[in-house]
Amino acid sequence: MAKRSGYRQTCHNKAVSRSAGQYASYGYKVWADIPGYTRPPNLTVDGVTKRPDIIAKKGRDVQVIEWETPESVDKDHVQHQVLRTWSRRNGAHFHLRVCSV
Repeated sequence: MAKRSGYRQTCHNKAVSRSAGQYASYGYKVWADIPGYTRPPNLTVDGVTKRPDIIAKKGRDVQVIEWETPESVDKDHVQHQVLRTWSRRNGAHFHLRVCSV
């Protein structure tokens, strides 16, 4: 996970919170890496373990969502690759989103 300034971390956390709330309102069970939610589990691919910002599950539909700021989106390539590969191997959908600051 890339380090962010306080303001950018707040922007990131608000984007995660809004997204998690939206999935919950659609009937998904939501795990989110922010206060007020159960943390999502770590996902491991070929011995590399990363935690996404959100996992949302509704029936067999699994969404793996990672939020970045414009400054951090190019710094977390390993994390994005692990989450993308895990999603592909497990029939989930991976979404990389960038919040506007």
